[in-house]
Amino acid sequence: MARLLRTLTVVLALVVGAVTVSACGDESSDDGGQLALAGVVRTPPLSVADVSLPEVSSDPPVATSLKPAKGELYLIYFGYTFCPDICPTTMSDISVALNDLPADQARRITVGMATVDPDRDQPEVLTAYLGHFFDRSLSLRTEDAAALAAAAKAFGVRYEVADHEPGQQEYEVSHTGVTYVVDDSGTVVVEWPFGFESDDMVSDLTAILGRSQST
Repeated sequence: MARLLRTLTVVLALVVGAVTVSACGDESSDDGGQLALAGVVRTPPLSVADVSLPEVSSDPPVATSLKPAKGELYLIYFGYTFCPDICPTTMSDISVALNDLPADQARRITVGMATVDPDRDQPEVLTAYLGHFFDRSLSLRTEDAAALAAAAKAFGVRYEVADHEPGQQEYEVSHTGVTYVVDDSGTVVVEWPFGFESDDMVSDLTAILGRSQST
């Protein structure tokens, strides 16, 4: 229990650090109007159009851009499958939101989880984990520490993995607990901190997808 409380405390501290550099409120649309979004909107927004990571649900892994196809959205999250509470709660909340969307809108959204713990999150583990929550997902994993660090930095993610021996199964990991909504320009449109309500996710996604249809 003490280990879980320490992990939770560190993760929440990272969440607060990520959110306080952002501004909450409206997000400008292409026509000069405003989208009223419930999540966190950065000014200027993050661009992750040039970021890519290996998608490992297939063999061999495929280098995958984190910029979705036209008219679609990616929900990108950096976490790990052994996470005792933050990650599964976030995945469950997103799953609820996607199930509450009309089917034609939900089909335009893919959830990608980039593991910050590739030692334990082998490809089959990560893929099965995401498959438990979603029909459309990206299992993002690299053993290249520099590549993972660069991708995380592009999103403003911080993480730390405790020193451990090869094959060790018990060690602590801390990470920013934020979900990033990325549009087809590779822009992070809005960010959802841990504990963000599913109803607010639905509201944000409906607004963003509606803007996409009208442009």
